[in-house]
Amino acid sequence: MKLQVVPNPERQAWNAFVACQAGASLYQSYEWGQIKQAQGWKPHYLAVADGTFWVGAALVLSKRLPGLGTILYSPAGPLSNADWNEALPKLLGAVRMVARQVNALFWRIEPRVPAHDEKMGCLLAQAGFVSIPQEWSYWNRPKYDLHLCLSPGEDELFKGLGKKDRYGIRTSRKKLRIHANTTDDSLQAFYRLLKHTGRKKGILIQSLDHYRRCRDVLAESKMIQIFLAQDGDQTVAAGVSTRFGRTATLFHMSNDYSVPNAGAAVQWEMIRWAISEGCRLYDFAGTGTNFPPRKTDKGYGVYQFKRSFGAEIVAWYGYADYVFRHALYGLFRAVERSLPYGERVLLDWPKGLLYRLRTRKRFSKEEGSLTGNKDEKG
Repeated sequence: MKLQVVPNPERQAWNAFVACQAGASLYQSYEWGQIKQAQGWKPHYLAVADGTFWVGAALVLSKRLPGLGTILYSPAGPLSNADWNEALPKLLGAVRMVARQVNALFWRIEPRVPAHDEKMGCLLAQAGFVSIPQEWSYWNRPKYDLHLCLSPGEDELFKGLGKKDRYGIRTSRKKLRIHANTTDDSLQAFYRLLKHTGRKKGILIQSLDHYRRCRDVLAESKMIQIFLAQDGDQTVAAGVSTRFGRTATLFHMSNDYSVPNAGAAVQWEMIRWAISEGCRLYDFAGTGTNFPPRKTDKGYGVYQFKRSFGAEIVAWYGYADYVFRHALYGLFRAVERSLPYGERVLLDWPKGLLYRLRTRKRFSKEEGSLTGNKDEKG
């Protein structure tokens, strides 16, 4: 097999290849690179082919960090449909060229292969990658996801829910008006609720401009829908789902908990939408817990909510770095390991940190704008 780097891949060809690979998701799509560009990341679309037949691809995002240099990152990638022994070295060669151009510290990858894949672990080690022994990262994709197979169809999936869950969804759907679109009014309604949820839980929320950018880029390819549940004129729960190839992904959910099971009703509508779009898999994203999940985990309620729809845990290989500049890489890893918010300070500086401080000051003034019961799990 004689592999060559594909020069300047076009969006259609890129997505056609990526969408067909095992473990493919929105986060290796052409569109995701365009979205991240607005956040200061530069996308590099690297593909290798045997003649005209593509065998591997990696969306590589680069970002310069003050005082450290540039980092390279492939979210949920790279991907290959051939022998990794041949595809990985060629992709790595292409990444080295990018690294020289931007003076990169390292390239972080998240190969979508099972956690127990010893062959991949050996291959990465032989290629010079360093495995990252951490369960969580604030700036990378989760190591543990929850997936729901949609092949049984809507009726069978609904029958598979617990009796109380079915009753709760039916009751909420009768009480609420649930609709989906991508209008700016819906986006702003979703964002208002999401921002309030983030403040309540102490979670950093991206700016409205970020979500508008996501909507604009993905709506152009009909890859996104915004779902709102309204009780009269009040939006009480909202969610955003995306679609790429045969996989739909939970992007975000928010809830004021004023109407029991409103969140579950919105989530069910998002699953129904995914089925209607021909998707075979619904990705609920991360478990929000340790592995295996424990009741004492902070995100256990989120895990239970996702699990209640029949989703199963998928454990991925995790994170690995190919290091170009060892001294500064050691400094980056020291910050990443030792500070709970160290990653955010580095990667969001200065906008993200300043935004977080501002929202904390505003929170007390807006505390009374929404009220509700906190006991519902989703």
